[in-house]
Amino acid sequence: MANVVWTRSTVRVIQQLVTTIAMCGFAAAVSAQTTVTLNTPGTHINADLTIQGGASGMTDFSDSPVLASKVSSPSYTRRILLKFNTQDFIPANATIQSARVYLVLKDAESSENRPFTAYFVKQSFHEGETNWYYFSSGQAWATAGADLGPSFGTTYVGNAVGSTYSFDVTQLVQRTVKGEFGSRYTRLALVDTGGSSSGNYKEFHSTRSTNTGARPRLVITYTTSGSIAPAPPPPPPPPAAPVSGTTLKVMQWNIHKTKGSDGVCNADRTVNTILSFHPDVVSMNEVDYFSGACGWNLDQGEQLRALMQQKSGVRWYRQSDRPSVNTGDVLLSRYPLTTSSSTVLSNYRAVAQVGIVVNGRNVNLFSTHIEWDNPSWRPGQIAEAVRWMSTFSEPRIMMGDFNTWPNTSDYYIIATPYQDGWVSALSSKTATSFNGTGNTEGQSRLDYVFFSRVSSLALNSVTVPDTRVNGVRPSDHDPVVAVFTVK
Repeated sequence: MANVVWTRSTVRVIQQLVTTIAMCGFAAAVSAQTTVTLNTPGTHINADLTIQGGASGMTDFSDSPVLASKVSSPSYTRRILLKFNTQDFIPANATIQSARVYLVLKDAESSENRPFTAYFVKQSFHEGETNWYYFSSGQAWATAGADLGPSFGTTYVGNAVGSTYSFDVTQLVQRTVKGEFGSRYTRLALVDTGGSSSGNYKEFHSTRSTNTGARPRLVITYTTSGSIAPAPPPPPPPPAAPVSGTTLKVMQWNIHKTKGSDGVCNADRTVNTILSFHPDVVSMNEVDYFSGACGWNLDQGEQLRALMQQKSGVRWYRQSDRPSVNTGDVLLSRYPLTTSSSTVLSNYRAVAQVGIVVNGRNVNLFSTHIEWDNPSWRPGQIAEAVRWMSTFSEPRIMMGDFNTWPNTSDYYIIATPYQDGWVSALSSKTATSFNGTGNTEGQSRLDYVFFSRVSSLALNSVTVPDTRVNGVRPSDHDPVVAVFTVK
């Protein structure tokens, strides 16, 4: 056998080869991430029904358009049962990253905030055969009202009718698809675990609802390991827009979930409208997160940010305040963010915040949507927002749909410490409006741009522009565009 001489260069080559082989082996074992939505009755959702105790204990509610819950005497207590086909649509070896059940509230007896806890159901129940006493024909529950296993988290449900509530069942789905419970169908009960009280009745849309966008669904994101080639790296984000200068243009707009006056959901139209006004920062209200007819299967804020980036060719940054009901407010900025945060207000409202640097000065901007249905909640929500804003440095700009009119007591909670942009521009004769009034929703001015009373921020103009194209409005609100000089 010939003698082999191991030089340093030879060793380095071998080490590099070993490293390359190891990396190739790692690439072959990468995980592929997939998101699926289980929402088709019969195929994805095998059962969704209410069971009720007492005199209605033998009643089959599987044809009802609603899923009802109540904590009361035995004759009136109700629970919700759901069964999803994760056996055929989720691989057995999947690692569940996220699994959430989404239900849309149809009715609420009162404003009481109720704890809904998700439980594993031990028996396989069937539509048309399940009630308070039986999970299948001739087969009784061991305990009336369903045989419940371990619990998997609690979501509080209020009275935000028409809004989507989500229930995190990630661990339940993970244990189910791994076969820990025998069947790989995900079975769960949503049980109000609060005490008995008047007014705790809640109703959600079922798979029989005529409102198809409000029907139940389970959205699962999972990964699986396999021998696949690694995906090519994503293209780099577009460059940040040049942001030198002293001018800051902001836009406040309730986008109505991208639904126009023609009844069509059209994110492309929404983005085209925004970009036509060349704003630096946009405040958007009624932005859905896996909820509603326009965004039931996606993060609408991210959809709009990506479209803005794609169409403008520059990078856009985003901050959401998404409250628990999954419809919230989003700030989009072409300026890089120095800070970003959010806070939750009382009764399911919230505020989003971003900080940006203009002309060497940090400016804090905020977006919110104050309660419209219950006027008694507005003063508290506005006061909470004002207090939270005060923890950020000046200058500040607050944008939003405040659902209140000028010169009301609600209005002055914020219009006293801050200036109303429209009123200030009227005073300086720099306010313009296509409708001649400055109204932003019908005959009302509900959308505002408020700003700090400081010398470092000067208002140049405010406009309520005409967004109609061929007579169609892209939202039920008109936007407000304000231009500032930052000193």
